[in-house]
Amino acid sequence: MAFAVTPVNAEPDARDKPSRTTPANPLPAPPQIRALDFLLGSYRCEYTPPPGSKATVMHLTTKRAMGGHYYYTDATMEPGHVVGRSTFGWDPVGGKFIVQYHDNWGSSAHYSSPGWKNGHLVFKGPLSQVVTPSATGKTEGVKMDVVDDYQVLGPGHFKDATSFTFPDGSTLRGSYDCRRP
Repeated sequence: MAFAVTPVNAEPDARDKPSRTTPANPLPAPPQIRALDFLLGSYRCEYTPPPGSKATVMHLTTKRAMGGHYYYTDATMEPGHVVGRSTFGWDPVGGKFIVQYHDNWGSSAHYSSPGWKNGHLVFKGPLSQVVTPSATGKTEGVKMDVVDDYQVLGPGHFKDATSFTFPDGSTLRGSYDCRRP
């Protein structure tokens, strides 16, 4: 059995003009999503890498989407010209936060978090990380487990301590210090 679902308040194509007949979202965003408001806006994030790795800078912009049901974070990382998007939301069935990530190298991930605990919002999940991007659609990569541990340090300032655990059990740790410009 097949059925079609029309998205409610999905982001319109920028080339289309909004219709005056587009209905208002009948369902308000879940209140839990407001716990992610610290992400809203633009940030410059300096990455402190694990020993032997290079420091990078990431620029983030987070906006509400789909009537506030989701938050879209667009990120650009230099060097490397990596452009990615994280979609943050609340899973009302599972009672947890979710994140879906994908980037222009072909990496993708799906993380979840039970919510804030003792000042930390910890997301965990699998990442399929492209090592060398290729326009062929086939390349080398590695599957690993990722932990993103967010802490709000003040207005317009948060930290994300990250860890990447590889199939052999080794773990690399780094952190992003994110501030509004």
